[in-house]
Amino acid sequence: MSESVSQRDAFLAGEGNNFFDRHVGTYDSDLSPLLEKPLDFYCRYLQPDHRVLEIGCSSGHNLNYLRTRAGCACFGVDPSEKAVRSGGDRFPNTHLSVGTAERLEFADGSFDFVLFGFCLYLIDRSLLSRVVAEADRVLKNRRFLGITDFDPPSPFVRPYKHHIGVNTYKMDYSRPFTVYPHYVLVEKLSFSHTSSAFADEKQERVSSVVLYKDLGAGYERAD
Repeated sequence: MSESVSQRDAFLAGEGNNFFDRHVGTYDSDLSPLLEKPLDFYCRYLQPDHRVLEIGCSSGHNLNYLRTRAGCACFGVDPSEKAVRSGGDRFPNTHLSVGTAERLEFADGSFDFVLFGFCLYLIDRSLLSRVVAEADRVLKNRRFLGITDFDPPSPFVRPYKHHIGVNTYKMDYSRPFTVYPHYVLVEKLSFSHTSSAFADEKQERVSSVVLYKDLGAGYERAD
């Protein structure tokens, strides 16, 4: 299904700021147990000397939590200039910048952990393969990648109610990575968009997953 507008351009032009404004009450409060659950899940894979990148970081609440708990250096990108500015004021020990997932302004192998912070469902389908490639490019070998996003049993597309012409795409976002043998699923935490319990409603199912990248693994050798 083709989109009538570029989702990337829509978020850079103002929908990213609108998204931040709609959720600013959540960002201005302490993290709820629902939000803490996946972050504690990720903390098990972090060390104090690690560099972490969150794609779709908003104002950096997730990163600040990870930095406080694990002691790692935290970087984030988000299309909302307002969110990045707010996070820079509130969390000066995080490094936030305006940007989008298909073009990351970081060198190859810059990070020990790359996290997609509930943003892949809003990515243009024409850019999804580039987004996967960019995350892989900046992630060091033998390091971990985390994804929190919708996780229905089969892919769904539906209109995004806040902007005409934009769609949401719900699917298992570990699959574009694990199609490559050198990415393996390490662990998965299932819950829902509204509670910490598994959801009967398919479109409300959410998961956090951890994947491991090892370029030297996953292939049988034929000599």
